Amino acid sequence: MVNYKDIESALVEVIKVAYSQGTKKYDKMGLTYVGYLKTMRRKRDPDDHCKYVAKQRAPNEEAYNERMADFKDWYNEEVYQSVEKLYKLYLLFASQEEVVQKRSIEEVNEMLKLHELEI
Repeated sequence: MVNYKDIESALVEVIKVAYSQGTKKYDKMGLTYVGYLKTMRRKRDPDDHCKYVAKQRAPNEEAYNERMADFKDWYNEEVYQSVEKLYKLYLLFASQEEVVQKRSIEEVNEMLKLHELEI
């Protein structure tokens, strides 16, 4: 199962590879991905944020393939491979089924007590 830590690692790799290229084009790209990483780290629930971003960037196989075709034209091979790894994770994350764990009545009553409610 993919989680935000996997996305975080892939983002760091993209940033490092982009900055290692030494051109303004890739410096700007690196700065963009640094912004993505900072935003993710500030979120209260980074998994939820990453799920949202994944659904925006790679909601399905078709959108993923289109984006990868564009990236192949825009970036050199080294940068493309790092971005491709990130977007594969986005695609996997977007397609994961959300696991919902139901709570027992006792757990719900305890939660209500925390809010000083007794129903």
